[in-house]
Amino acid sequence: MSRENYAVFSTAKIGNLDLKNRLIRSATCEYKMAEDGSVTEIVLDIYRKLANGGVGMIITGLMAVTQGGKGVSGQACIDDDRFITQIAKIAEAVHDQDNNCAVIAQLCHSGRQLTHENTTADCVGPTAMPSPLLEKKARELSGDEVETIITAFVNGIIRAEKAGFDGAQLHGAHGYLLSSFLSPYTNQRRDCFGGSTQNRVQIIKAIVERARKAVGDFPILIKVNCDDHVVGGITKASFPELISELSATGVDAIEISGGIWDCLVRSEEELGFVPVPIPESRTQLDKPEKQSYYYSYVNKLNPSVPLILVGGNRNIEALETIIQEQKVDFISMSRPLIAEPGLPERWLQSVGSDKANCVSCNACLLYKDAFGCALKRLKFNRKEFEAGYAGGWKAVFK
Repeated sequence: MSRENYAVFSTAKIGNLDLKNRLIRSATCEYKMAEDGSVTEIVLDIYRKLANGGVGMIITGLMAVTQGGKGVSGQACIDDDRFITQIAKIAEAVHDQDNNCAVIAQLCHSGRQLTHENTTADCVGPTAMPSPLLEKKARELSGDEVETIITAFVNGIIRAEKAGFDGAQLHGAHGYLLSSFLSPYTNQRRDCFGGSTQNRVQIIKAIVERARKAVGDFPILIKVNCDDHVVGGITKASFPELISELSATGVDAIEISGGIWDCLVRSEEELGFVPVPIPESRTQLDKPEKQSYYYSYVNKLNPSVPLILVGGNRNIEALETIIQEQKVDFISMSRPLIAEPGLPERWLQSVGSDKANCVSCNACLLYKDAFGCALKRLKFNRKEFEAGYAGGWKAVFK
């Protein structure tokens, strides 16, 4: 029997954008763009499958707003007008498959989170703070450089609109540059961009206000951490003040996530979950109580903008309960849609299990030779994979 009467499959709005349901594909880097920034057929095929799969909105993999902010190879770029015609192919591919499926461009600067193998990006942050995990130490941005970063994000939003996207999302989570400005752990500046929560949010306010002058009511979203999982960072206790300040910046929706790379040096006992990369993508989610792991951070909040919940969303009946409780407005997923891009339609038609096929092993995040469920593709035994490979993943983050 169809679940068409479920709240999770009801229509909703983000800004002026009408969405056909409450299921969103959270930003997922494909690592499959050409090195010159051209969009490959592999990338377009990923988005076609997602659009055909029934999701209400797709948020793209992170797009670099400056060449110095490009964190990984195969990443999309949005730092120059010459990329507009390329990224426009993504928006067109989605809309050609389903004109009722929205597509949002995620904009990012990697900031201080760079591996030792990246010799071209500029390792920068709000403060010159060493990492307990990474070899590279961030250089503190000057006031003029912060203004340049703001302009880069504004121009990225303008290009996203010109390319035919339905909106843009600022990546302010997971320890990247905007995230490091929002967190007291990485932001110890003494100017207008550091100190109080209000000051740390100032960079977001400036981006949104300046972008609005050019794009009007074009939807602008943000993804943020509700918990950095490091001592001195954003916590469950401090998050309500942060989300209150963010709600006042003019963003149209806030996606809630957590974790930065530095938290990987902490133990499972300290964190409350197994510290494996990528920290926002937890493993061992077989038990229902371990799923939707950031819901407890938001179920007592009443922000003035829609909330999107990401992290361990695996069971449609549990997600229906969450939406019915009206504490969050949308559910977003990444790994389940890597394994099964048609999951929303399968759930809608009540085909198969209430659970996603994804087992949350993170093999797809390690074996990036192809896009999809690496556990199935490489015919790994899940337990053997988790036991044999999990301990070695931290070497990637040197």
